[in-house]
Amino acid sequence: MKLMINCGTCDARNVSEETLKAYEQITVNCGSVMVTPETKELLSRYSVNLNCGDVLELGKDVLVSSVNGRAEIKPTDLVPKKTYLKVNGSLEIAPGAEKVLEQYVGIGVNGMVQYPESMSAYLGKLKVNGAANCYPDGAIVLKSSAVIDKTFLLRARKRLYWSAKRMVMVDPELDGGALAGKGATFSAKEVILSEDKVESLLDCIDEKAELILVPQGTGVILDDVELGEGTAKRYGRKLCVMGDVEISKEDGGVLAEMEYLNIHGDVSVPAQWKDLLLEKAEISGDVSVIKGRVLKDRPMLKITRQLLEQEPEGIHVEDCMTVRLEEDIPQDLILDRLTIRDCMKVLCGPDQEGAVSMICEDVMKIGADEGEDGIGGVIRNVLGGAKAVLNTRVINAGDYVL
Repeated sequence: MKLMINCGTCDARNVSEETLKAYEQITVNCGSVMVTPETKELLSRYSVNLNCGDVLELGKDVLVSSVNGRAEIKPTDLVPKKTYLKVNGSLEIAPGAEKVLEQYVGIGVNGMVQYPESMSAYLGKLKVNGAANCYPDGAIVLKSSAVIDKTFLLRARKRLYWSAKRMVMVDPELDGGALAGKGATFSAKEVILSEDKVESLLDCIDEKAELILVPQGTGVILDDVELGEGTAKRYGRKLCVMGDVEISKEDGGVLAEMEYLNIHGDVSVPAQWKDLLLEKAEISGDVSVIKGRVLKDRPMLKITRQLLEQEPEGIHVEDCMTVRLEEDIPQDLILDRLTIRDCMKVLCGPDQEGAVSMICEDVMKIGADEGEDGIGGVIRNVLGGAKAVLNTRVINAGDYVL
């Protein structure tokens, strides 16, 4: 009998030799596994496969506190002796929590941690798999992408305001002079600033921040967007997009009406609109030209020869799990009428692989169907066929004690 464990955290600090002897093989797929020096040596003597991101050596008497989501360490927290804190999400460390930090034997964060500058010396026990944001002591912490508008002005004080990512200062009704008069200052990695507010607010912004100046009346979009008439009506004919932009064949005409377009991301555009896009927009990312019909966001997509022959302008496939090409599609038709991007795998015949490789971008696997599609195929892949399924005990859990 084999054992397969799929979990977030596996606690193997108390595993016994009797448990290990009971299985022909043990496979642990997890984010992190906890061991003691003794159990680490014991595991190495048996057929145990650990597929994990991190191995933690902790004493058997250490209490493990796990948080999925948002966690905070405050000066008033009471921490039991010998505690290890594990956070899958975000951790915020409040000012004045030095003594609380000293009570933890360790802290592991898969995600983001945020702390004041004065805490840096107390974070030797902290291990971060993600982003660590350190802000100036005494600063008021805003959202990672903070909008400074007329409502913000009503509550502004003579303080430093800090944002981990960016601040947006484009509201036409924001009185820059009044905001500066309150003594407020601002710090962020980047600041999007309307040109009409430069004179009044420039001295209030940390000189290390990257300034992105936009014309007065520019609308700012802080995410990916499909650029069309609806977007233009909502945000106006002047746009700054802090994400990727997709332009469809039907909506490309709105480009001619744009007065200003600044894109801080990648752009997907039909061939007929590419020249107009390059004429109208400032683009920091890549420009991908899309052929004809767009098929996207499908768990499974089948491309037939008839389908390609019916689309003289071609087909663009994007964000699909599995794309299957029928084997009777000739290579020249694939090269001429098909593009594939950001898909998990593309299944095709051996004679098609060369052509498929030429028209794919950001695809994990290209090749022949090895019987791995569908739920049954996944099980066969992972467990080694029907015989292995019957001889394997599978455990799925958030946290598991071995």
